[in-house]
Amino acid sequence: MANNSIRYSEGTDSVINTATQISELGDEFFREYTQLYNLVEGDMASNWKGEDFDAFKQRVNDEKHFFETMRDIITEYATFLRNTANAHEARMEDSKTQVDSNCSFD
Repeated sequence: MANNSIRYSEGTDSVINTATQISELGDEFFREYTQLYNLVEGDMASNWKGEDFDAFKQRVNDEKHFFETMRDIITEYATFLRNTANAHEARMEDSKTQVDSNCSFD
């Protein structure tokens, strides 16, 4: 993502697009670490036996909660961006409605 800032003056589309990109990256992250665990439980488990494998598998499993927490954070951030953009859009519409109903040049 080359865009380092979000400008509401440009509308909320860029914020929603950024949230979508972040969600997609979170999904990709989930796929990657799921693939790692499938590899450890599948091919590695059937081809690598002994204490070394048990230690490696334990180490990988010890890290799993960090991966899950990171994915949760990524998802929460994308949701936060969407909610913020939607709230901003609603405030803008509410302000416009108030102005339209309270200002008359008749």
